[in-house]
Amino acid sequence: MARKPDPKTREKILDEAEHLIHLRGYHLTTMEDIAGRCKMTKANLFYHFPSKENIGLSVLDAKIADYQKRRIEPLCAGDDIVAAIDELFERAASHYENNGCRAGCLVANIALEMSDVNSLFREKASAFFSAWTRKLSQSFACAQKKRLLRDDLSPLALAEAIISLYEGAALLARTHKDPIVFRRMGKLAKIVLTQKR
Repeated sequence: MARKPDPKTREKILDEAEHLIHLRGYHLTTMEDIAGRCKMTKANLFYHFPSKENIGLSVLDAKIADYQKRRIEPLCAGDDIVAAIDELFERAASHYENNGCRAGCLVANIALEMSDVNSLFREKASAFFSAWTRKLSQSFACAQKKRLLRDDLSPLALAEAIISLYEGAALLARTHKDPIVFRRMGKLAKIVLTQKR
């Protein structure tokens, strides 16, 4: 009987692959790189994952689940969505200050790199951003009903605007090595959410 892959080894492989893909991108990360980081042979790596694509998609699944649990659900769970959005941008500014404006959002990075070349990656990234947009728009709709938010724009448009500001800030922070762009975009996000016509 063939032995089953060890879940702890698979988890270590995904952690190391995520680190490499996050910093280098999917195309520049090789199976040799991942095996080396895991201190294993390439054959052993293939035992756990049949292809680089399989590793990449598994990394993306794990990161999406992590983002949903640690960022999206807490962001949309509270009563004060404007304060939660402020905190989202402030935490990002602090994170980018601490890491030297490196790596960015892995899901966005994958979406930009892979959407035109691999539909599996594109569909997973699209589903993530669609889910985030949907959750955020639901929170905005609730806030509008309580008159805590401007009501002259659709919740969907507001959600798309805030996500675009956030992901755009990640791009600019990395490009300019300027984490303060998150604070500038956070102030703009508050204006977008609260300013009346």
